Parts: sequence; structure tokens; C-alpha cells
Amino acid sequence: MFNKLLQSIGIGSARVDTVLSDTVCTPGGSIAGEVRVHGGNAPQEIETIYLSLMASYEVEIDDAKVRRTADLNCIRLTDKFSVQANQELVMSFSIPVPLNTPVSIGKSQVWVQTGLDIKSAVDPQDRDPLEVRAHPLVDGFVASAQRLGFRLYQVDCEKSDFRNAGNGLPFVQEFEFKTVGGEFHGRLDELEAVFLLSDAGARVMLQIDRRARGLASMLSESMGMDESYTSISYSQADLVRLDALLAAAIRRYC
Repeated sequence: MFNKLLQSIGIGSARVDTVLSDTVCTPGGSIAGEVRVHGGNAPQEIETIYLSLMASYEVEIDDAKVRRTADLNCIRLTDKFSVQANQELVMSFSIPVPLNTPVSIGKSQVWVQTGLDIKSAVDPQDRDPLEVRAHPLVDGFVASAQRLGFRLYQVDCEKSDFRNAGNGLPFVQEFEFKTVGGEFHGRLDELEAVFLLSDAGARVMLQIDRRARGLASMLSESMGMDESYTSISYSQADLVRLDALLAAAIRRYC
């Protein structure tokens, strides 16, 4: 058990600590641990304890990037209860990690937030960062892109636009690739991918940004017409042929 103790939160005369069994997780898995309530010098009533899985993303406002937060999942751990003087209570929990949880790459941040609802008091909160590793279907795509001559150079969580085809969040995580070799080197400026995972597999939304070649291409680029959008779907069984699926999807636009 990893037993990393989160920073204690003072609650009047009581104290609450959250202990995570691990700080590393994968979308589709779960995060487990314990919430420990330590009574103070007098009895105290607590309305509820809740735990939230949170993520941050960027919004552009007046040409400036502003950070926002989104709730990925939340569980209510308890109903109203009383903690007596010097009493210690231990409550186990497990929070499912949704498939749409962003991967911990770049500026992407995910954390567990513990909150306590106490009547007539400021709601105390605590947060502890998590390392979210890529789902195998995302890892498989990145590996295929690398074999085709692409290099992953930037990953951002940004406010969603029309490419968000149903992840249920106000943002998407964009994976941006540059070509460093292979068939598409010199033919693309970049390739952007947004993953939508389900129990059945993955759908990846692709933005293919063509490199300008000749006057007609330069005019198209200046008018914002050099970007094309498509998508491919695949499952775990398709990973062995994902190189071919991805290459075929890109060839249609460059």
C-alpha cells in the first residue's frame, strides 16, 4: 500500500486525512484509499464527505489563456454523521476513473479533491495530484503514429469545440504530432488527435494540417482551408493493423 498521507485539513476541533493506496491510475480503472476522521476535543456533526476526481483545462479569453476545472467523477462517501471527542473513524473508498480522464502529459493535471460539508462552516477541501497513464488504445495509436514518422510534441486540455463528439466534458485533450520522417514528412504541418474511448474501443478525431505546396496551396492555407477533419475507429484487436488504418486515413487528405 502506497500510504501517501494527504495534507491534513483542520475542521474545527476535528481533523480529516485522506490516504490513497496509489497515486498512479489508468482510464477505466479506479483509485482507492481511506478517509480517516480524527475527533477533536468536542463532538462535531459533519453533513457529508465527498471525493471528486478533477481535471484542469485552458480557455482562451481576450487572447489570454485561463485555467478552468472540471469534475470528472464524484462520490458521496457518507450521509450526516457525528464524530465524538477523540474518536477515530476510517472509511474506505474507491473512485472509478472514467475513460475520458486526460492523460498526465504536458500541462494536463488530474487530482483527487476531498471535501467536507459542515453546517455553518466553510467547506474545507484538500487535493492531491494523480499520475494518469495512457489507456492501451491511446498508447497503441501513439506507437503507430511514431512508426509512420510522427513525433508527439504537445498535449493540451482545451475547451471543446465541434470535434468533441460526446465525451461529456467541457474540454478535450488534444495530442499534436509533427512529422520527422516517413511517407508524410514534408507533406503535413501537423496531425492533431482527440480520443473518444468506450468499452467497445476508440474513436479518434483527426485534424490533418497540410503543408502549403505551390500557389494554390498557399492561397488555401491563407484562407484557413488547409485543414481537413476525419476519424477512425478501432478496437484492441485492430491494433495489429492500426498503422495501415491511420496511413490510409491521412492519404485521403494529402
